Amino acid sequence: MAQQEKSEIYEQLAEKMSNWPIRSPLSKELRKILETLYTPEEAEILLVFNGPYVDQFTAEKIARKVKRPLEEIEPILENMTRTQRIFSLEKNEIRTYSLFPLISGLFEFFFANYKRAEAEEGETLKIFAKEFEKYYNKGFVAEIGSSTSPMMRVIPDQKVIDDSIERGEGKVIEVNEEITDQVKHDILPFEQVKLFIENVRSIAVMDCACRTHMRINNNGEPVNAYPIESVCMMFGTWADYCVQQGFARALTKEEALETLKRAAKAGLVHTTQNMTDKITFICNCDRDCCVLLRGLTKFKNPNAFAKSNFVPDWKKDDCIFCEKCVELCPMYAIQHHFGHEKDKSDEEIMINYDFCIGCGVCAYNCQKGAITMVKKYAIIPPEKPLDSAKEFVEGRIH
Repeated sequence: MAQQEKSEIYEQLAEKMSNWPIRSPLSKELRKILETLYTPEEAEILLVFNGPYVDQFTAEKIARKVKRPLEEIEPILENMTRTQRIFSLEKNEIRTYSLFPLISGLFEFFFANYKRAEAEEGETLKIFAKEFEKYYNKGFVAEIGSSTSPMMRVIPDQKVIDDSIERGEGKVIEVNEEITDQVKHDILPFEQVKLFIENVRSIAVMDCACRTHMRINNNGEPVNAYPIESVCMMFGTWADYCVQQGFARALTKEEALETLKRAAKAGLVHTTQNMTDKITFICNCDRDCCVLLRGLTKFKNPNAFAKSNFVPDWKKDDCIFCEKCVELCPMYAIQHHFGHEKDKSDEEIMINYDFCIGCGVCAYNCQKGAITMVKKYAIIPPEKPLDSAKEFVEGRIH
């Protein structure tokens, strides 16, 4: 295959992978990633797909499309599946394949299964990590979050929601009740993580791709003390894929809720898709590594994701000024103001609500309950994936 033809194949593959609400503009870094991960033969096979997750083709159909024998194509597809280069699922003894986007798909699953990659293709893993970070720092974050209706949103931990209800700061609205914009204190089903867990068919937990990626770029040393292993959760079809490929383990619903509790206690932020139905994952993100949170902490992008409908409320009489909230706030939005040096009469905890994302990490970890989350807004996300994608595209800024 001529060099020019090879170059065109990777350009075409980048375009196919970008046929997705979160577009990945072609650059020398993305080209390097694709050239490192896919041989020209593999890239050419992937061109049969119309876009990420759009098609679910069997090996037989792919073989017909590329006009090659099934016995040649099937081993290539299976190897790409095994190495997280293509999405694949077996159901009712029929295996189908789909194209990954760069985000969410190729990046998350390749780095989540870093143990396989380190053992089998360590240099490839390093190149992917290095080039992705360069790509990210050149403005990819603007592409992932440049919409007035982001694809992702923050969801507080269930404990702080329950505490809010117990203290009379909000009431639960059941699924079949009428929802009105006027009642801001109504706590809706999509705002309660336990309802996700109770209603999904299958759940799996895998290692954090973002902290793994940053660890690899840091010469194998973690950049912070946040947990990496068994921390991010997949639901339904995505859970099935991760478990089938051996880099995630299935969870019971009780185990899933415990996983979220551990994450909240560690100071991690629950993030999920910005929609009310068909949620496929919940990530537990930190301020140093997460592709999304870094959009705020590093790039100051206000459209990186949607904030929750809750804000923290601080009560001075209950506060012991331990500064746990100051330490853990992922947005550095909380400060301890010491007041007068002698009597500390106006000592207080200052919350910058312009930076606050309503994650509830401060309230979850408050020893004395001096911070609670109060329902303030009544913003309802789109219902389904297609609705979310449509609003994201319509709200694009770049």
